[in-house]
Amino acid sequence: MIDLGWLRTASLVARLRAAASGYVVGYSGIMRVILAVVLLYAGAAAAGDFEFPDFASTDDLFLLANAHRTKKVLRLTDAYDFQVGAAWFRVKQPVIGGFDTTFTFQLTDQDRYHGGADGLAFVVQNDHKKARGGYGASAGFMRSDIGAPGGFERGIVRRLAVFFDTFENRWDASDNAVAICTNGADANMTWPPRCLAYSERLPVNLKDGRQHVARITYEPPRLSIYLDGLAMRLGAVDLASIVGGDGSAWVGFTAATGGGHESHDILSWKFQSAPSTSATSTISVVDSTISYKPFACLPNRTLCTPEQAIVEDKGQGLYHVYLPAQLEWGASVPNPDEAPVRVFNVSGTVCWDPRLRSASGCNGPAGNGIIPGMDAEGGAEFVASQKPTGSLVVRTLNRRTWFTVNDRMGEGFNDNEGYFEFDVAVAQR
Repeated sequence: MIDLGWLRTASLVARLRAAASGYVVGYSGIMRVILAVVLLYAGAAAAGDFEFPDFASTDDLFLLANAHRTKKVLRLTDAYDFQVGAAWFRVKQPVIGGFDTTFTFQLTDQDRYHGGADGLAFVVQNDHKKARGGYGASAGFMRSDIGAPGGFERGIVRRLAVFFDTFENRWDASDNAVAICTNGADANMTWPPRCLAYSERLPVNLKDGRQHVARITYEPPRLSIYLDGLAMRLGAVDLASIVGGDGSAWVGFTAATGGGHESHDILSWKFQSAPSTSATSTISVVDSTISYKPFACLPNRTLCTPEQAIVEDKGQGLYHVYLPAQLEWGASVPNPDEAPVRVFNVSGTVCWDPRLRSASGCNGPAGNGIIPGMDAEGGAEFVASQKPTGSLVVRTLNRRTWFTVNDRMGEGFNDNEGYFEFDVAVAQR
């Protein structure tokens, strides 16, 4: 019996080539057939399931710019100013049906003046096997600031990046946060770089020199992130519209330094695709508390955006609501007595202004903190002039309770992306 378990580890290509050179020369055509079957099995294993317990070998990776192997560590950048590195697994992976990846990373040798910069990212991209971005705040996947050394870097366009950010630029949440960054098929790579969602300042110190374990799961449309056991759910994404093509993409890491620096190291990495590679972004998602109803995402939007609102009647005045961002007063529940209403378990991310892919135009249910009625231009155009822009707004009218994103009335909603999800309790009399 031939043991095929080793085919699922790293360095598949190198080991198979060595096996081929040792067997094919002196054997019959039957041996060639057996070897072809083994090679076919290895190809299937490489696309959808691989693991690097360490990086004693990087034969199965494309290493770009300053990325290199040092002993058994994948080093994306050394601790020098203005470095950029990228590393991609050589075989594109099926990603739109879901994936689960875990990696261990370590950030060390921070410079004294800036305290370390700029962070690393796990990236799913469908631009090119040798794609990379620029220096500094670009984090190796976004476009370069025009003033950065080396000139303008286009950046990676068709990508989803989970960015572990270690330097606070003026547009960042902090110097110790996680962001979800994507452009979809939009080639207008603006500066400063845009991200769809940011975490609050993390209780885990990314720059403490210790090893940290990150796990990222994609169960369409939910992207979940776990850092040293800390769970973060920053938003919903439609990965199919981002990567395009046949739904496969290169997976790997990027990092960069700028005027500040640190060493960005990956110590281990495991990646698994969903069992069914033909699944789409409409599969059901279940976690420990809520069962998510499957729905189709509208095409040509970066955030998964339902076409219509979904209202689930749980009985006794309880409802579960999915509110699409592009519908003005798009969801409602019965409230015949116009009784008090409690809205709870609110989550989700919306982009209410597609021109602003930063926290100014994309936010959670609390909104972006700006009250349109306080603006010099006036807030009369908005659904609720005294509520934060982009927030969840509730009103009771004509024996129903209605819900909307706070945006400009009328056509202002048409290009919005994403959705809010929440529970509603109507007081019973």
